[in-house]
Amino acid sequence: MKKTLTALLTACLFVSLTQFGVEAKQKAKTSPKTKQQPQIELKVEKPQNIKELEQTTQAENPKLIETQLQEKQAQNTVQATQTDKNKKNKKTKENKKTKEIKKSENIEKSLNNEPGFMKEKVFYLKQCDNIKIAAEIYVPKEFDKTKEYPAIIVVHPAGGVKEQTAGLYAQKLAEKGFITLAYDAAYQGESGGEPRYVEDPASRVEDVRSAVDYLTTLPFVDKDNIGVLGICAGGGYAFNAAETEMRIKAVATVSAFDLGRARRQGLGDSISEEQQRQKLKNVADQRTGEVNGKPYKYAEYVPDSKREIPANASAMYKEGYEYYKTSRGAHPRAVNKYLFTSLDKQMAFTAFDRPESISPRAVLFIVGGNAETAYFSKEAYDKAKDPKEYFVIPNASHVALYDQTEYVAPAVEKLAEFYSKYLSSHKEWVY
Repeated sequence: MKKTLTALLTACLFVSLTQFGVEAKQKAKTSPKTKQQPQIELKVEKPQNIKELEQTTQAENPKLIETQLQEKQAQNTVQATQTDKNKKNKKTKENKKTKEIKKSENIEKSLNNEPGFMKEKVFYLKQCDNIKIAAEIYVPKEFDKTKEYPAIIVVHPAGGVKEQTAGLYAQKLAEKGFITLAYDAAYQGESGGEPRYVEDPASRVEDVRSAVDYLTTLPFVDKDNIGVLGICAGGGYAFNAAETEMRIKAVATVSAFDLGRARRQGLGDSISEEQQRQKLKNVADQRTGEVNGKPYKYAEYVPDSKREIPANASAMYKEGYEYYKTSRGAHPRAVNKYLFTSLDKQMAFTAFDRPESISPRAVLFIVGGNAETAYFSKEAYDKAKDPKEYFVIPNASHVALYDQTEYVAPAVEKLAEFYSKYLSSHKEWVY
């Protein structure tokens, strides 16, 4: 009898627990799904607390569910934003590859409007060493893609970037009706190339040739009428390139500077042969150190601060600081340094070694009446053959021709006249 009663009680308890489990499962199915369900520990040894626990859970669930839903929505928003960002980045990376070497047939669709001219940033490859070059192309305000325009490459000074004086002259000449291209030299500015800040004249001369390469791919450029304008050391590089680059049909310089001669002999030929040898020895020692693990060494183009200007510094050196290191002309990508081991390459370079070879193509030298560097242009002019011109802007210094309106304006007028006469055969486009 006792065994039978015990069996019945056990069976009843089993049925009750089983029914409770079924009801719990049904409630779980009908209750809203949340990110994380609250973990309730059911203790079978105290079944009298189950209803109390259920009531507490049911009372807390609406608030808990609302909070979890809000958290989930916030998380979904973040995930959606990140997904969109990833897609955009992926698309940008894919597009970047195709845009780097684009020919800009549709340039007129994306140009930024400015008074008198329009411009667009472009990228192209420097073929000889596969370096990406960053440039800005300027066109006249009344640009017509169905026409062919004469084009001018503008070469920036050593240590400069395309947004400084080169960009200014490119803009002003575009306003006169020319297509112009200002670019960052390889290893500098936004252009590629490692190690950074190499100032190698051979590479800079090849940059000019690569700019010609790029212009010949543009359908609106008159390939038979491409000229070059170089400023400061860019003038030396531009002139040197034109000596052997026959696709350049007219050459002009502003404040031309022979960087090689200046590095060897100093401004005004003031450095002795012994000093030259010591400079080259310092470069040799640095190269040996670098190949054995020593860090790169850099030199400055101009003083980094006013207190670093020597008492006997030239006017060009002083004004160079004012242009490159103050709000007058400073740009964040013009970092005022070059790789010290570039110095031997600079000292081996001569900008104006064969001025007579430019003829019968025309040359123009523009100098400031007060420029200490005018002798570079005058000596090259004296050796050059006709057609040639030497144009002096009274009272202007070397650096004043970079950006000072009273000096830049007459320089631009002379340049426009020069290129219209010797470069462009389409004078109705030049105004």
